[in-house]
Amino acid sequence: MLERNPYLVNKAFRTYLVATVLASMALSLGVVIDGVIVGNLLGPNSLSAINLTSPLIQLLSAITVLINVGGATLAAIFIGRGKTEDASRIFTTSVVINLIVGVVITVLGTVFIDEIVSVLCSDASLAPLVKDYASVVLISSLLYMLLPGICVFVRTDSNPKLATAALVIANIVNLGLDIVFIEFMNLGVGSSALATSLGYLVGVCILLIHVTKKERVFRFKFSGIKYAGSIFAMGAPVALASALMTVRLFGMNSIVLQYLGADGVSVMAVCLNLMMIASMFIGGTAQTMQPIGGVLQGSEDYRGMNLVIKAATKILIICLAVLVSLIFLFPGAFASFFGLTDPELVNFAEPALRIFSLCLPLYGINYMLMIIYQIQGHKKLASAVSSAQALMVVVVALILVPMNNDLIWASFAIGELIVLAGTSVAAYVIHKKRGLTTLTLQKTAPEGAFIFDVSMKGDGSDMKSMMDELHSYLVFSGLSASVMNRIELCCEELTLNVIEHGLNESKNHYLDINIKEAEDNIVITIKDDGPVFDPIKYDGDGKGLLLVKGICSSISYSRAMDQNLVTVKVLRS
Repeated sequence: MLERNPYLVNKAFRTYLVATVLASMALSLGVVIDGVIVGNLLGPNSLSAINLTSPLIQLLSAITVLINVGGATLAAIFIGRGKTEDASRIFTTSVVINLIVGVVITVLGTVFIDEIVSVLCSDASLAPLVKDYASVVLISSLLYMLLPGICVFVRTDSNPKLATAALVIANIVNLGLDIVFIEFMNLGVGSSALATSLGYLVGVCILLIHVTKKERVFRFKFSGIKYAGSIFAMGAPVALASALMTVRLFGMNSIVLQYLGADGVSVMAVCLNLMMIASMFIGGTAQTMQPIGGVLQGSEDYRGMNLVIKAATKILIICLAVLVSLIFLFPGAFASFFGLTDPELVNFAEPALRIFSLCLPLYGINYMLMIIYQIQGHKKLASAVSSAQALMVVVVALILVPMNNDLIWASFAIGELIVLAGTSVAAYVIHKKRGLTTLTLQKTAPEGAFIFDVSMKGDGSDMKSMMDELHSYLVFSGLSASVMNRIELCCEELTLNVIEHGLNESKNHYLDINIKEAEDNIVITIKDDGPVFDPIKYDGDGKGLLLVKGICSSISYSRAMDQNLVTVKVLRS
């Protein structure tokens, strides 16, 4: 008996994971590289200046997420529904908003730079360094938004390899220019931000290659700002998390500076860089679910969504377990890596880093749950999780630190643990009221629902078994003979077309065949992981496809998750 094989979902997840991790690295790795080079070449004060500027970069990240992650996730849902024209309009609206917001931030940042620096830094000795770094960041704000923003859409549009190439090259350029500007040209901390900006510019130019791709879904179709509200609503939970992270960074920097002084700020800078390293995997893994989960959610493939969540959880646990283990074993090495070479400062940093690292797995779990709730449409709960995650740590620190200064590092883990406990209680209440899964709150198919969901090998060896099982299932469902014949004909002709002409009867590929009831239609969805192939346009020498087009109410093709997706609707009556 044939069953649903997780192969296609897992392959899509693996393919997108690398690109998504690199997308998460687009902002954070630039700061990490700056921190390593600046800390070692310019000293702890310059490292502290970058750390104090991090709330500003986090705010840019929040705006980027609001516009682009929200837009790309919404577009992915429309692709899953077969509405590619609407997906293109969402893409165009997001690009236009990026351009407008980027220019506004640059103008306002240039005019009010002194006021911005005074908010970021209260230490007169560090303020000039902060101004040098922040000025370049504000002038280049459009690039800070466009590189990760366009990357999200290019990745969603089945071109993760190009997104990966753009981000890798951007960060290589950043690294090279950092060394040139600081080591060889003896420029200050601001040149490190300039290196990041120039790297991002190169990355954006590389991403524009996607425009030449004929098979792309996203095209420029401007229709005003009718989708702006939906884009912001979809991106709000993740954007809120990033925006409030600005408050968290500012609050914790202020508390550390007040109670632990300059040495504490230096250790806090290392903690921030460790958080950014973790965020590359946390954000990358969780956000991999957004384009894939969006398509699956749009097509109401709840079983596929469950497979994605399992894959993401496994990857996240492995990555964070390795990172936390390394921090516990070699805290001094991490401190030295970011420029803390003074023995007394390293001794001070070692226990702090060990305690701080305990928050990373909890942070990862909370963040991933927030992403899951966003995709599933539980926007209020997603926003509540993101808000609590950003603010609870500061609240806990304000309560504990006056009792014992060293408790500031434990505040991170305690705050995340409180958020996870509160989320679990809220999810349990919703689960009881609405009958959703316990913690992830997924929808499940109603008991007795009409769903035929199997996988086939790409060589066609399972074809006869699939058709026999489909026939038995249709007979059992009680559909009329005419409807059964139409479903079987559509499924057989399209599947054979894919196997023979798209996959070339290769055993190294798979097809997923899903048939379900939706209002007055029976919806047939066929997915495969072969090269770009639209079976609707290829009929060989036969008349099968013409017959399929004549008996179905609609038929569409799209390229989603780097896989071919065909959707056919057959009237139930």
